[in-house]
Formats: sequence, structure tokens, C-alpha cells
Amino acid sequence: MSHIPTFWSRIVTLSAVFGLLPFILALAVTIFPQWLPIEKTIFEPAVIGFGVLILSFLGGVRWGIRLQGGAGSDLTFIVGMIGSAAGFFILLMPYNFGLIVLTIGFALQGAWDVFSSGIPEFYARLRASMTWLVCLILIAILIAKIFV
Repeated sequence: MSHIPTFWSRIVTLSAVFGLLPFILALAVTIFPQWLPIEKTIFEPAVIGFGVLILSFLGGVRWGIRLQGGAGSDLTFIVGMIGSAAGFFILLMPYNFGLIVLTIGFALQGAWDVFSSGIPEFYARLRASMTWLVCLILIAILIAKIFV
């Protein structure tokens, strides 16, 4: 595996962390609903939509790795589309159920990325960290909805 330059890994890591912000905001306004500047009926579908977008993006990353001769087989292209296809149905689900299915989707996608051979080591480490964070935040939102 090739070594990734330090500056590039910092940019990628920072970009990934910025991707957490909508989920962190969703947790904050679940705990403190008075902070929500827009209607809940608009915000909750937007949170689910963002999650679906990211899940689909992760499948696209796997396509990119495979197209460059990386991990997987031609089956990677089909499996990589499962998140996108599931996303359509997730958008139609009630908020809480959508959060649960998104959490499962992120966990499965993360496990696929982390445990596949041929994935760049840096990417596998980043995906492991980001998967845990996203799943924990989504679970925290669900728990907060129960107690708030």
C-alpha cells in the first residue's frame, strides 16, 4: 500500500469530521428542541436525507476503489448500490425507524470497508472511527428522543 502524504490525510480527516456536523446538530436539537430554528417536520426529514446521502456516497467510494483495481470483484458494484437503493426506502420511513435503519446501514457499510482486503489502510482506519461516531450519535439521538 502506498503511503498517503500527511497533509492529504489531515484534509480528508477534517472533511470527514465536518460530515459529522449535521448529525451532531440533530443530537443537539433533540436534547434542546428550543434551539431548532425551523419546523421539526422539515428538520427531521433533512437529517434522514443527509444520512441517506452519506450512505450512498460511501458506496460510491467503494466503486472508486474498485475502478482503480482495489478491493473486491465486480460484485462490489452491485453491493455498493445497496446503500443507495435502501436510502430511497429509508426516506419514506418515520424518523425514529429511519434512524435505526441508517445506523444499521452505516454499521454494515463500515464493517465492509474496514474488513475488506485491498482497502487503503488509512481509509479503513478513518472509516472505523467515523462509523463508530456516526452510529453512536444516531443511537444517542434515539435515546434522547425517548427521554426528552
